[in-house]
Amino acid sequence: MTKEQKNITSPTVLMLMGTQCTYCGPMMQMLTELMKSGKMASLRIINIEKDPELAAELGVRGVPWLQIGPFELAGSRSKKELSLWLERASSFDGVTDYLEEVLAEGKIEYANKLIQRYPQALENVIDLMADPEAKINVRLGVGVIIEDLAESEQFKMMMPKLVDYLSSKDARIRGDACHYLSLTKDRSFIPEIEKLLSDESEEVREIAQDSLDELAAD
Repeated sequence: MTKEQKNITSPTVLMLMGTQCTYCGPMMQMLTELMKSGKMASLRIINIEKDPELAAELGVRGVPWLQIGPFELAGSRSKKELSLWLERASSFDGVTDYLEEVLAEGKIEYANKLIQRYPQALENVIDLMADPEAKINVRLGVGVIIEDLAESEQFKMMMPKLVDYLSSKDARIRGDACHYLSLTKDRSFIPEIEKLLSDESEEVREIAQDSLDELAAD
């Protein structure tokens, strides 16, 4: 991710609310206070009862719902949480934190929306694949995303990063990187994958052979 892509300042905020929503009033007040303190560029609050088309367009099924910069957040949030997400959105350094949260909750569609708007977020997805402390739900979500996008043009930009992870000290990471490279159906990676046939890990050797077989069959 380039320096210019990281330096996103003063995020815009969109809040969807409803008159019967218990949490919407307090959140509106907190957001207004944060707006007055200069934490955001603009704040737009929409009552979905007055504009149901917008809610449908955004795929919102419940309120309160927020879009803070590139991030979509569902449910009630404390003022501390709102401040944190505003800070993350301001620098774009919060992408990994956002992906971790939504994938841990099984909200893969939120991650996909972010990637559609900001393809460079795929770099964070690859890094999560290589995070030894990532929760199982996060790892599963990462797998789903990569499998869906492996043959896409935007994923091609991430290939060098995956190749680098083939030499990770962690056998699990080497195996995952190998498997995901095979999903690209790009035979130019065969020489790199062949190196893992002599890996110290039996599991990695098996994944490498399976990956080569898959590439040979395509």
